[in-house]
Amino acid sequence: MKSFRIFFIVMMMLATRESSMAAGKLDFATVDKLTYQYFAEKKWDSVIVIGKQALRQDIDYYFLRVRMGIAYFEQAEYFPATTHLQKARRFNSEDPVVANYLYYAYLNSGRTEEARMIRSAIPRDTASPPVHTLDFMDEVHAEGGYTLSSDQSPDNLATLMGSDSIYGEQDLYGNSIYSNLGLKLSLFNKISLTLSYNYLNFTKTKFIQYGHAEAQRDSVIDNIFSRDYFYTFPWKIHDTSFRYNVIQHEGHIGGTFLIPGNIKVSAAVHLVHVGYPLISTSLTDSVSDTAYYSKTDSTYHMFSYPSVLYAYNQKDTSFNNWLVSLALSKDFGIFNVGLSGSWSNLNGKTQKQVGASLTYYPLGNLNFYGTTSAAGFFQRNDKRLLISQVLGANIAPRMWVEADFYYGDYTNANILNGSVVYNNSDIIKYRAGATLLFLAGKHLRLSLTWQYFRKESQQLYYIKTEDPDTKEINEIPQIKNNPYNTNTLIGGITWKL
Repeated sequence: MKSFRIFFIVMMMLATRESSMAAGKLDFATVDKLTYQYFAEKKWDSVIVIGKQALRQDIDYYFLRVRMGIAYFEQAEYFPATTHLQKARRFNSEDPVVANYLYYAYLNSGRTEEARMIRSAIPRDTASPPVHTLDFMDEVHAEGGYTLSSDQSPDNLATLMGSDSIYGEQDLYGNSIYSNLGLKLSLFNKISLTLSYNYLNFTKTKFIQYGHAEAQRDSVIDNIFSRDYFYTFPWKIHDTSFRYNVIQHEGHIGGTFLIPGNIKVSAAVHLVHVGYPLISTSLTDSVSDTAYYSKTDSTYHMFSYPSVLYAYNQKDTSFNNWLVSLALSKDFGIFNVGLSGSWSNLNGKTQKQVGASLTYYPLGNLNFYGTTSAAGFFQRNDKRLLISQVLGANIAPRMWVEADFYYGDYTNANILNGSVVYNNSDIIKYRAGATLLFLAGKHLRLSLTWQYFRKESQQLYYIKTEDPDTKEINEIPQIKNNPYNTNTLIGGITWKL
């Protein structure tokens, strides 16, 4: 017990000495001596504490940055490690050991483009561990999923028309399927290219309900010269539906390259081809029926009465949409700041979108991270604020979970620098989701994603108004938004070469 007390007192004295040095004025000789000593003893925390104090007192040199960078690396804090190792290479770009550490710090923080740039500075015989070979084709990705929609049919078909009993319709999204195939290529050390193709098949149903007066024959009276028909005109309600599919093909090409200042530039083009049978409605406002039969000349005589008769036609139609986007991002230690913008033409309208994002790695690595984003969306007089939050964490060896929440009407908007486009006609209120990632080996990554959307479909109906002067009855179209939700499950596989 006595030995333990002595050990404790000695440790406290050493800690107090180190704390006082860190709090007091340092000089170059003291910093160099202490950081070298702690580095040799692999006391990484002490290297970092003294190094931070030295930098605050404007003591900055090559070996200090090297020791701090390697100290952070050994503690698996790869983002601050890259900051100090980059600075060390500005002092001396010829050291292969620093380049080797920086290379793996980039890889361990998911920054493949930067790793590719530094690779050529590492002699193969001095690299430890051996430098990975980054080939022309970096990775191949495939995924597919199925969506269940609660919007299969109107909640109450009997009230589809509203209280007017004239006409009402609702075009509802049912279930859908999705598939994707993507490639990531490396053209040069500073340039990478992504290519992807999406296929979507949406099941839709157009529900229509209408009311009109129908002639109902009540009696027939035979006279000497004619046969007369007598009617009443009750109001009858009819409904019908048309089931069809919307097929969507998408192509996306994006390029990422680094410019001076370690600024990452990403440009992309997204093309969308949509095809489906367009259902149109035509009507007549007068209907004829038999008034009487003349026995003298054996002819039928007709009469007309005001009513509405609807006819429906289907015509195959297709159109192309497009989007171009540009994003800039730069790392600042454990932070990444991004700016983005896009210009698109979706569903016959032109959209502009500008946004900013902040990604952060509080632990200095990929064990916990988050991205907070905000974007302004502009479509004619329609202006919206779109916000999102993503959080990810390493929950088990080789396994991550990532949760996201997107709030705002993303109809005709895009996310992830234009790689995902929401060009469906329904209003999106918000989206929430979660993804489970598992590294099954050196090259294989598996993913399982769940997405929940809260949406609104539009119901068309009419109301009657009376002109107070002319007493004329007018029928005014109205739109009502009906909420529903979708749940999507997507499985993916990525092979990193």
